[in-house]
Amino acid sequence: MTTIDYERVKATRAPVWQRQLIRIPEDSISCHHSSLTDYLDRTVCYSPEGMRQIDSLIEKYRLGAVNKTMNDHYGTVLPRINRKDQILGGSVIYFDAEKGDMLKSEPLTDNLYQWYCFDYYTDDSVFFGEHTLSGKPVAVVQEEKTVLLGALAMPEIDWLAIGHGNDLSEEMARKLFGRQAILFADDMNCDYYDDRFGKFIKIDKSFVDKDINSYLAGQVSRRFTGR
Repeated sequence: MTTIDYERVKATRAPVWQRQLIRIPEDSISCHHSSLTDYLDRTVCYSPEGMRQIDSLIEKYRLGAVNKTMNDHYGTVLPRINRKDQILGGSVIYFDAEKGDMLKSEPLTDNLYQWYCFDYYTDDSVFFGEHTLSGKPVAVVQEEKTVLLGALAMPEIDWLAIGHGNDLSEEMARKLFGRQAILFADDMNCDYYDDRFGKFIKIDKSFVDKDINSYLAGQVSRRFTGR
């Protein structure tokens, strides 16, 4: 067993009451192009204006990349940042740079152990994109990739993601109260979200039978190419 593995196991043995929320240092994540931004470049058909806006998204959402690849596609760092501008977790997702399909997802903290040999206890109630909230209407979607496509297609909206494989919690839902918010549900969670949150948040079922990512990708292409 390597030293890092040993330290990781030792850290996870800490009793729950001794664990604390540790902020991931901002300088541990540097903005960088990745397989996901390569896919977005294709989506805007390499339009100069579109690629400039993608560079802005990299800075806005602090998108990064890891050296590890899957089928030659670099993993994309997708940090979750709260309203205090603290990085409190996130994911590293490997995307097919041509099709945009997700190949694999890993916790962000798993990719920090090469620098830090202790556990980070993340805040799962933070949306991806939460630090960007303004006074605009809010669209809540499931995946981080959808947020980026939405931001390119309809920048007049604040886009938030629950996160791939995660469910909307009551604590997350409370952050939407008093805002003009709409939640786009898919066929996997539509009934659950409607039953649990339908009285408080507008649930849009337009994409129960079709892919919201494909729809937004088409909108992005039309916006930057005119066709």
